[in-house]
Amino acid sequence: MPDTLVFTEQIKKLEAFRHGEADSTELDEFDAETEQLILRTFREDTHLLEAYGLAIMGEAESIVNMPQQAQEDAVQDLPRKAIEQRRQVLEACMAELTVVPEQPKPRAAKKKAAAKKTGAGQKKTRTAKKKPMAAKKKRAKRR
Repeated sequence: MPDTLVFTEQIKKLEAFRHGEADSTELDEFDAETEQLILRTFREDTHLLEAYGLAIMGEAESIVNMPQQAQEDAVQDLPRKAIEQRRQVLEACMAELTVVPEQPKPRAAKKKAAAKKTGAGQKKTRTAKKKPMAAKKKRAKRR
């Protein structure tokens, strides 16, 4: 999960902007770096890149699902609102990264692995196949 660590570092960098410790050129550099990180991690077909672009302008409320109260408070301070939305998009990126690796494995692979672990399953199958043959032989002897 090295990508989640990179996104965590970006959130930490963003905190400096939140407290007004940097100028606009540094924020522009941060935005370019973050957009490249999102592209590298999720490729071009992700909604997160669009959400980050809207967050830069402070217009990502509906995409990042900000609570209504936070939206109202942030209206007075657009730069702070934009930084908060950037943070929420970065957190959404981290959430995506933690969900993706937990995809279920194909069932065929599980069945093969289970068959290799226990030979008993194969013996039961063979035994089950022998019983009908034994029953046929008994019927043939009775005739």
